[in-house]
Parts: sequence; C-alpha cells; structure tokens
Amino acid sequence: MRQITFEDRRRHSPGPDPKPNWQESFYLGWSDLANGAAGAHHISLAPGGSSHVWSWLLLDCKVVARAQEHDLVLPPDDLTDMRLGSLQVKAGETLRDVAVKATFADGLADLAFSAVSDPVEINLNQEDTILAERHYEAMGRVTGQVTHAGRTLAIDGVGWHDHSWGAREFKSNPSHRWIFAVFGDDLAFSIFSFVTGPRRASFGWVLDHGRIHLVRETRFHAVVNDDGMTPEGCDVEIYTEGARGYRVRGRAQAHALMGGKGWFGVDGMMRFECGGRLGQGFLEVAELKTMTPEMMAELGL
Repeated sequence: MRQITFEDRRRHSPGPDPKPNWQESFYLGWSDLANGAAGAHHISLAPGGSSHVWSWLLLDCKVVARAQEHDLVLPPDDLTDMRLGSLQVKAGETLRDVAVKATFADGLADLAFSAVSDPVEINLNQEDTILAERHYEAMGRVTGQVTHAGRTLAIDGVGWHDHSWGAREFKSNPSHRWIFAVFGDDLAFSIFSFVTGPRRASFGWVLDHGRIHLVRETRFHAVVNDDGMTPEGCDVEIYTEGARGYRVRGRAQAHALMGGKGWFGVDGMMRFECGGRLGQGFLEVAELKTMTPEMMAELGL
C-alpha cells in the first residue's frame, strides 16, 4: 500500500489538457445512532463544469435539511482549507484529522473527524470501471454539534472520509454495494463490491487491532426495498489477505438520497453486528440498470 502524504491531501491539477470528465472530490459521511443522527457532505471540483455540493442532515431518523448546489464556480482555495458553497473543509495538523462545517437554510453541522488509522489508498478502477486515478479513505470518530430549527445536539458518532481525483466514467460501474462499519478504535470495515464487465470485483480493507488487512473476497448479500433503491439490510462475509474471515450483518435505521448530475444512490444509516459487537455506519446499494458486456454476449446482442 502506498503511504498517503500531506501533499496527497492538497488540491490536484488535471494537467494542461484536462479530460472533460476529470473531477476531484471530498466526502465525509457520519452516523450517530444514539441520537438518530447522520449526515453526508460532498464537494466536487470539476474544471470541465458541474462543480457542486451535495449535503444532507438527518435527525430523529429523518432527513431534515439538504443543500444541493450545482454548477458552482471553482474556488481558488486549497482543499486543506476550502469553502465551496455551503461547505467548508479544513485539514487538521495530522493526516487523520479533518474539520467540516455544513450550512443549511435552517441549520449548521460543525464537525471534527478523527481517523482510527492513517488513510488507506485503494484502487477504484477495477477491471473496466473508471472512477478515479487516486483514491484514499479513512474511518474513525466524528464529534461536534448540530444546530437545526433552534435545537442543538451534541454529536459523538463514527465517520468515513475520502478524497479522490481523476477521470470518471460513472456508467462503467453499473452496480455496486458498499459498507463502512465502525465498531470502535480497534475494528472497522470499508468493503466494496463492484459489477464490472467481465466479473464482480471485491475490495476494501479491515482495521483489526491496529493492523490493516486488504480484502480478498466477499459474499455481499444485500436487501433492497420494493422501490429498487432503498437499502434495508445486509449480511456480508469478508475474507482478507492472510486468511482472515469476518461476518458483518446490518439493518437500516433510516435512509437518505445522495447524488446529483451523473450519479445517485441511497445511503442507509445502519446498525451493524460482528461477533457480538455493535457498530454503525452506512450501507449503499446501486442495483444493476443495464446489461454488462458479458450478459450481452451471452444473449447474442
């Protein structure tokens, strides 16, 4: 695994002849089950257009605030201290720390993310999918406070943060499953299952007592509501390098629609269980919408 540096978390350039689908993004998703609270805050920097903010806030297991800001002007600031639309991001003194302020019409989320390990780089470009040249992520604790409609709530939950950049072809990923599940500072999971043209790709990582274990294979069983998009639960078998195995089960407590131009998904705020321990995080499911090249070949199309 490549070690993430302070330079990696700065803003990146697409080069002198950028591809129109080049994009750099920042994301923080978080959950505080004890308070029935969650949120997700996403920045996109796209020199070719469609720079945006996608941001929502969930309280009492319901989405109470949302900021969807499209076609924003690219800011001059670095990602280490940037404001774009209603979101402000500020990097901490270490690679594990990030602060986020999300402003809404009738509320504010003022949050501090602290990772339980150094950031981990994984490859999103599996087989024929094209989603990022570089992508790194971290899981950990989220603290701070949320103010909404005159109410103030202290937050003490978990979060998942990523930063990625490069050309993106969202149609090259026709279906996926993803969970992040944090059980404490000694156990956490970030697990992906992608449908690609030739196969299903499993990847991600597990933090177990201070060590990072890369995912080798998964059996990712997900339950989706009759609407075909809202995640309800999952039962995931995870096998890592070194012949380690885990089983993570989860049930959704609430959900929120996430996305905008070119991509959308529904995130379930989850209560997870693994080996008798309780954790929390997100489950995201995107169902297959079009045939893969392998399916088309089988049908002679």
